[in-house]
Amino acid sequence: MTPSAEVYGPPPEGVQDAAWTWTNLLQLGVSRHACRGCVLSDGRFAVLGGSIGTSTVAVSSCEALVIGDDAALWQPFAPMHDARSEFTCEVVAGCIIVVGGASPLACTSAEIYDEALDRWFRLPCDFTRPWLYSCASALVKS
Repeated sequence: MTPSAEVYGPPPEGVQDAAWTWTNLLQLGVSRHACRGCVLSDGRFAVLGGSIGTSTVAVSSCEALVIGDDAALWQPFAPMHDARSEFTCEVVAGCIIVVGGASPLACTSAEIYDEALDRWFRLPCDFTRPWLYSCASALVKS
């Protein structure tokens, strides 16, 4: 397994009738699978948790793709309290909320990352059933 990342996007400007394509990004700091990703409020793309390599053991590490004037790199940021893979995550108002997952057994906790403080906080709830394993997420605004 390689620490690869790709983005799916439109063809270059001015190219008519061309299909969208996959473009390779910089390699992640570590090889992970069953991780989750989201776009932070400052536009960075974050990758959270997952399992390293071919292991089923989950990790709590997080990294974000930082694109500068001269270079781009994956920069680690504060790890989650609990190691988890295949969890649900959503970004709301400068915070990342993560719930459930596996580690490799069911993870029943929830936590929130405050981007401004670069810190994770445990949410005061645990789920009695491991039903938030490998779930998708959506945010609906009315």
